Amino acid sequence: MKIRGFYCQARPIFNCCKQNSTTTNISEQSKNCLLLIICQLLIRFSIISITYYKLYHFSRKTHVVDVVVGGGGIVGTSVAYYLAKRGKIVALIERNGIGLCGATSLSAGLVTAPLHWQDPAKQYMAKCSLDLYANLSETSTFRYNRCGRLYLTNTQEGEVSLRRMFSRSAIYNEEAQLYDSEEKMRRCFPKSVNTAGITLALFSPNDVSLDPVGLCQALGKRGRDQGVQVFEQCHVDEVIVDKDQKVTGVRTNKGFFETECYVDATGIARFCRIHYFLNIFVMCRWCATSQISKPTRQVVIAAHPATYTYLSTKRLPDKDIKNDTPILTHVDEKTYLCMSESRTLCAGFNQDQVRPLTRPRKLGQWTVPSPDWDKFYPTLDHLMKRCNVLGEVEYGELVCSAESYTVDKNPVLGETSQVQGYYVATGFSGQGLALAGGAGDLIAGLICGETLPVDMMRLDVTRFIDLHASSQYLIERVPEVASHLFTNTYEYHQYQTARNLRTSPIYHQLKKAGAIFGEVMGYERPLWFAGKNAEDLSLSFYSGQFSLIGRPEWFGNVAREYDACRERVAVIDLSSFSKFNIEGPDTLKFLQHLCSSNVDVPVGSVVYTGMQNEQGGFVSDCAVCRLDEDQFFAVAPTVQQLQFQLWLKKWLRKLKLKVYIRDVTGHYTVLDVVGPSSRALMEKLTGEQMSTYNFPSFSIREIAIGMATGIRVLSSTHTGELDWIMYVPNEVVQNVYERLMERGKEYGVMHAGYYAVRQLRIEKFFVFWGQDISANVTPLECGRAYRVDFNKDFIGKNALLKQKKSGIHKRYVQLLVDNHDLDHDPWPQGGELIYRYGIPVGRTTSAAYGYTLGCQVCIGYIENKERNLTVDYIKNGNYQLNIAGKFFPIRINLFSPNLPMTSSEHPVHYLPTQDGGCFL
Repeated sequence: MKIRGFYCQARPIFNCCKQNSTTTNISEQSKNCLLLIICQLLIRFSIISITYYKLYHFSRKTHVVDVVVGGGGIVGTSVAYYLAKRGKIVALIERNGIGLCGATSLSAGLVTAPLHWQDPAKQYMAKCSLDLYANLSETSTFRYNRCGRLYLTNTQEGEVSLRRMFSRSAIYNEEAQLYDSEEKMRRCFPKSVNTAGITLALFSPNDVSLDPVGLCQALGKRGRDQGVQVFEQCHVDEVIVDKDQKVTGVRTNKGFFETECYVDATGIARFCRIHYFLNIFVMCRWCATSQISKPTRQVVIAAHPATYTYLSTKRLPDKDIKNDTPILTHVDEKTYLCMSESRTLCAGFNQDQVRPLTRPRKLGQWTVPSPDWDKFYPTLDHLMKRCNVLGEVEYGELVCSAESYTVDKNPVLGETSQVQGYYVATGFSGQGLALAGGAGDLIAGLICGETLPVDMMRLDVTRFIDLHASSQYLIERVPEVASHLFTNTYEYHQYQTARNLRTSPIYHQLKKAGAIFGEVMGYERPLWFAGKNAEDLSLSFYSGQFSLIGRPEWFGNVAREYDACRERVAVIDLSSFSKFNIEGPDTLKFLQHLCSSNVDVPVGSVVYTGMQNEQGGFVSDCAVCRLDEDQFFAVAPTVQQLQFQLWLKKWLRKLKLKVYIRDVTGHYTVLDVVGPSSRALMEKLTGEQMSTYNFPSFSIREIAIGMATGIRVLSSTHTGELDWIMYVPNEVVQNVYERLMERGKEYGVMHAGYYAVRQLRIEKFFVFWGQDISANVTPLECGRAYRVDFNKDFIGKNALLKQKKSGIHKRYVQLLVDNHDLDHDPWPQGGELIYRYGIPVGRTTSAAYGYTLGCQVCIGYIENKERNLTVDYIKNGNYQLNIAGKFFPIRINLFSPNLPMTSSEHPVHYLPTQDGGCFL
């Protein structure tokens, strides 16, 4: 604040004196005296502010470091170690002792091997963790048993899941084994374990049982050896940020740390203060630095603590039990049993046994409740039936532990959106020990500005928006998330809890039409339509995972929606897509720098473009529409509502241009009219000429429909068919929707959902950001080079030119699966390994059934780090796809197949994946 600001606050006093001067006869001299007194008070206030600031910051010792890491659990010590290893000056702050507090101290000490996970980033993190812990065990004395794990199942779905895990073991050459007969199982099971009913067992040899506190302290010592400054019995009071929302320091009970980077790795302890309060300091021209009165800022993270219970008791009375006896995990019953020579651990993760923490204590620390034997009994009952000698040992200690969970079971890593330099590593959802080693390496790489070896898209803290951090939302969702600890959730999986939060204005009409809803980013969108009587069914909110074997329940319904899109006309609600208005005098210059395509196009044009990072990878793949000379409208993937805006604002700060960005995602309902009859329907609906001459492809116009105005209509496509995408203001969408469906009866209009869009786009080889491509994929690697304009400057241009010259080592392809029985074979879900002459060379990213091609269709990539990929190399190989342990021959497409439209006017559809003539 400046003196002028104080004067403005004092002005009412002067005005009051002036108004009363005629009645009270206050002299001019008296007014001058009053002014002098006020000025003296202001000067004294300024001196007090300066004194307070100096006392506040310099009364204790000040440390100058590169990074402060909050939290001395396994995640925090890992982050600190890898940062120090990279040459950073690091302070590790722990409110108790290293490893003696929080989730690490309460952990059962079981470390899961990479084959368990579907996501490549978590596979990488698990492998890094195992390697780090094995290395530490060689130089330390903590308990470390590489005992392995036996996953058990007695259901068909469980068998498919285990076979998929077994197929993933080839990624890191894990010597996993499958046992499908009782004779084979008896060889590796202790005699006391009952194998009755078990139809398949998977042995994972690399799982570990260890002492988590000893591990953490060994890693802390390794960090000290690398130069980490460890401060125990030290707690964070405040993280200080400046007026630009950048970290400038951390205040603790042991002094002030001057730093530009803070890593919050406090896990469940993070909730000791619920949020770190960021007191904002600004520079004043006349009084150095002072604290100003502003609303307290908070760093809000979409993670919440919840409890789980495990029993720790003595060794079982079975002489076959050794320290290398495998951990038993039953994926259907959601239980585990860990037996060794010194102890026995058993636990379960059923939803009704997991309790979210809801009330902090007086000091803000969460109160972990006492363990509940009644809630634990169902788990114990399952385990005693599986291992009857468990009932012969003493009760032991029932431990109520706690972990930090996210709404999608993936950890939150990276720099927050609220404050620059504030990083988080939390929300490991019961797998902190298994992932901490790799998480520390990735966070350290992010802070040091390195190109990461894996795509962190599904782990990035900015994948969530504010609604995900709602306490009620987290409390409702977290128990269900925790119950899936031992199960893999695939792309189609839907959670049952915390639903019906965001909906489009026509939600009830869609529900009445039979919509079966799925959730993304809290948004309910129709997956498919089950018929007009579906509103009476409890299926309106789809949850769970459809069968991994045979035709899913929606197969016939989606086939009819698909046919409507290809042969007649269908209406799809696409309202969940992220939408932004970008305008200002420097908007064109700004977007030209960010977009790899040329967006300097005539007003009314639509450009599909990538936004690349410095390495040429896709930060986003979006549609940019030019509304006016300095006004644009951008449409980005649903999951990028926050990330897209952050990327734009980051570069806006760097370039210092006059551009205004506004998130209008919730302002429009999006209706996509698809199919060969869509042009005729739109002409009848709007009264406008919609011919290719009057309304060419990839153009946008603002039109009126009946009484409704301000409707943005794009001639563009998400399906490869003839599409008209209407962005309708919410206040008029009811009227527009009713007119659309009424006019559409003449053309046999149908509703269609996202599953129909998925089948259409994968069959046409449309790669989607967030499912297929990401920041680790360049346009040259996915057939998008033809969209890149190398005649202008943009972020990532130099990297793409270099890759164009040197060649590519990875290429996205379309896979057509042969000899696949739709009714009896497992269906691809994404993540399947692609084999070339018997050697793994890549994996799938998404999959669907191609109703026109008549086979399973996948999108995936082929990779060879030893040589450049050419058309001949890719086309002339012998390929197979491993779906849950069964190999299928596949055909490879490098470019979008030509699937003629029914419309005679447009017999050839848009081909999204092309050569571009620049690298192969």
